[in-house]
Amino acid sequence: MHWADKIAKEVIDSKKYKPYWVDDMFTPSGYAHIGSLRGPLMHDFMNRALKDAEQKTEFTYVFNDFDTIDGLPLELSEKFSKYLGFPLRAAPSPEPGYESFAEYFTEDFKKVLADLGVTPRLLSSWDMYHEGKFDGVIKEALDNGEKIQEIYQKVSGSAKKEKGWLPFQVICEKCQKLGTTRVYEWDGKEVSYKCEPNLVTWAKGCGHEGKISPFGGTGKLPWKVDWPAHWKVMGVTIEGAGKDHASAGGSYDIAMALCKEVFDYLPPYKFAYEFFLIGGKKMASSKGLGLKARGLTGLLPASVARFLFARIDYKQAIEFNPTGTMVIPDLFDEYDRAAEAYWSGSDPDLDRTFELSQISGKPPKKMYLPRFRDVVNYLQQPGVNLAKKFAELKGSALNAEESEILKERESYSKIWLENYAPKKMKLEMSNDLSDEAKNLSGEQKKYLNSIIQLIEQEEKPEKLQQSLYECAKRLKIDTKSAFAAIYLSLIGRVSGPKAAWFLLSYPKEKVINRLREVSE
Repeated sequence: MHWADKIAKEVIDSKKYKPYWVDDMFTPSGYAHIGSLRGPLMHDFMNRALKDAEQKTEFTYVFNDFDTIDGLPLELSEKFSKYLGFPLRAAPSPEPGYESFAEYFTEDFKKVLADLGVTPRLLSSWDMYHEGKFDGVIKEALDNGEKIQEIYQKVSGSAKKEKGWLPFQVICEKCQKLGTTRVYEWDGKEVSYKCEPNLVTWAKGCGHEGKISPFGGTGKLPWKVDWPAHWKVMGVTIEGAGKDHASAGGSYDIAMALCKEVFDYLPPYKFAYEFFLIGGKKMASSKGLGLKARGLTGLLPASVARFLFARIDYKQAIEFNPTGTMVIPDLFDEYDRAAEAYWSGSDPDLDRTFELSQISGKPPKKMYLPRFRDVVNYLQQPGVNLAKKFAELKGSALNAEESEILKERESYSKIWLENYAPKKMKLEMSNDLSDEAKNLSGEQKKYLNSIIQLIEQEEKPEKLQQSLYECAKRLKIDTKSAFAAIYLSLIGRVSGPKAAWFLLSYPKEKVINRLREVSE
C-alpha cells in the first residue's frame, strides 16, 4: 500500500479527525526552494488518497504573510534591509506590479503549485487576522500568557521569559515594525507595548510606547502560538510538518500541547516528514543552497516532478541532485517503469505512485513512451528526424499523445544536455584534443588527412558517408579504426553519431583545422 493511502486509512480508522480538513502553510519571505515543495505535494497526495477512499475533504494552503521580515534573500539584502522587522504584507514589492513584498513571493509560489497540479483553496494569514477571525484565539492566548510560558518550559525545556511577557506582538503605530515590539500588559481590552531598540539583533525598534486593542489585525501571535491558533480558527484536522518542526520538544509538540491546554481544540493528525536534500544537505534559500521551486518544472515535466516526491515514503529523505551524472535520465526511467506497472497491474505500489503523479489524477491510457536517454542520444545526431526514429522504434506511427510526450521530452533533453549532462553524454565537438586523439596510429592520421578534401568538396551527408567508407577501403585501413579516428579527433570518443552528418553539422573550416591538427 502506498504511504499516502496508509495515512488515509489510519486517519479514517481512527474516527477522530472528521471533518477531514487537510492544510499546509508557507511563509512568503523569499523565493521558495525545491525542498519547500515536499509539504504541499505530500498534503496533496494525502488529500487525493482520502478522496479516493470516498471521503469528503477540505484542502487549504495558508500563506503566512503576516509574519515578520527577519531575514532577506541575498539579492535583496542591501536594498531591503530598512524593512527588516516589518510584516511581509506591509513592505513594498521587490518588483513593480505587486502590492507588497508578500504578494510578490506568494504569486511566484502560487504559479509553481498550479503547474504541479496542487490546487488547494489558498488563504492569507494577514486577511484572516484583519477580518477578525483570530480575535477569539488572541483573547484566549493573552488570558493564558502564564500557562503558555509553562507549556514552553515543560515541552521544550526553554528558559522562562521575562516577567510580564505576553504571547503577542503589535505593529508599532509609529515605525510600522512588528518584529521589534514587546507586549507587556493586557487589561482585557487593550495591550500595552514598547517598540524595543534592542529586542532582536536583525532590526532596531524606534522606542515608541503605546496602548492598543489587539484585535482586527493590529498585531499577531508568535509562531508557536499562531500555528495551533490557525488550526482552531480554520478547523484543520490533518497537518504534517517537516522534521525540523517535529523534533522532540519542537514547535509541533508545543502546538499540540497548546491545542489541548489553551485553545480547547482536538490536535490535528500528526505526521512528520523527512527533508528534501541536495548533495546530502538540507536546502535553504537564505544560504543559496538549492534550486528555486519555480525551476523544478524547468527541469522536469510536471508529472515526473510529482513522481519525484510521490515515490519516496514520507519518513525517508529525498535526495535529488540534478548535477549528478545520470540522476535525471534515471528518474525518467523509473517513471516509465511505474507507467508500465500501472498499465500492466504488475506492481501495486508503483501503480499507485504513477497514479498520484498525474496532474489530473487520471493516468493516461497505455501508450509508447520514448526513453529519455534515447531522445538525448538521437537529438544530438544530425539528420535524425525524432518523430520518424521513434515511430521506427515503436513499430508504428506515434499517436497524438505520444507525439506530445516526445516533444516534451525533446524539450527537457535539451535543458539537461545544456545544463547537467556529463561530457560523455554530449555528442558535440570538443574544445580540446583528448589524449587518445594525440596518439593516433600512422595509418589513422593518413586517413584523416585523406578525408579533408572529401569534406571540402561534399555538401550532401549521404554521399560523404559513402566516400568515407570508400577512402578507408582504398587505404586498406579497418573501417572501425578509420571512423574511431574521426570520433576521437572531434569528440574524444571511439564512437558517435553518423560521421558524415556530424562532420557537416559544424563549419567546415573548424572541422578541417581540427583534422589537420590531429593528422600532422
